[in-house]
Parts: sequence; C-alpha cells; structure tokens
Amino acid sequence: MCYSKIFKTTGDRSEDESTLFSLSTEFLEAAITLQNTPPTKINYRSVSYYLLGHAAELSLKSFLFQQGLSSDDLKTIGHDLKRLIRKSKEKNISKNASFEQLNKLAKLYKRKELEYRTKSLKSFPNIEDLIAETKQLQAIVFDSICQC
Repeated sequence: MCYSKIFKTTGDRSEDESTLFSLSTEFLEAAITLQNTPPTKINYRSVSYYLLGHAAELSLKSFLFQQGLSSDDLKTIGHDLKRLIRKSKEKNISKNASFEQLNKLAKLYKRKELEYRTKSLKSFPNIEDLIAETKQLQAIVFDSICQC
C-alpha cells in the first residue's frame, strides 16, 4: 500500500481518495476478522455485513473522488451503494468489476437496517461472495488511485 501517498499531508483535516481508501481497508479487514472468529454468546453477522457495506461505500467514494467528484458531491450521494455503483460505472471503474453482491446488500445498507434492528424478514447476500467482491473492488480502486 502507498502509505506515503495516504499520509503525506501535514494534517489539514481534508478528505481525499487516499484517506477514504485507507479507512475502507480497515473496515474490510475488521469484517474479515469477525467472519473468521467464531461467535461467543451472540451472532454478529449484521455487524459483518455493515462493515462490508461501509468498506465498499468508502472504496467507491475514493474512486469517485479521484475521478473528480468533490466531498460535497459524495455527501449528496450519501450511503446509497446503488448510486455509488452507477456513478462509478459512468466513470468506467472496470469492466471486470462485479457488483452483484453489493447490489443485494444496497437496500439494507441504505435504510440503515444493519445498524438498527427491526422485526422483519431480511435477505442477505452470501457473505463469502460479498467479501470476495469487496476485495476485488478494493484492488480495482487501489490500482486506480495509487500509481506507485
């Protein structure tokens, strides 16, 4: 990872493609760690899905920032994974990128149903496939933003 690019500023509290991407990586790693840890007293599946959704959101925002969208533009899109995916495709993110699992997660993520539990039936994507898709997304974004 190009840490020199990510942390080269003196700390002006700004966001850019590198800060968004580095935080995305932390969310993905946290989700993988949870997935690989057997539950103790409770199941934390919703937390894993939330972390993966947030990792994808930050990766897509990193890509879009690098493509010229401003922080305000990205805040307007908010937590809408479908809109982020659509905008990223418009900016030619990659013909090889698969967003099938992220699109399945998008509705739950946008409605914050992974953060606030409700008494309703929910349909989740396969978590292993979602992890693989999020890793693929990060690799594509990394290649785009970090020309080391």
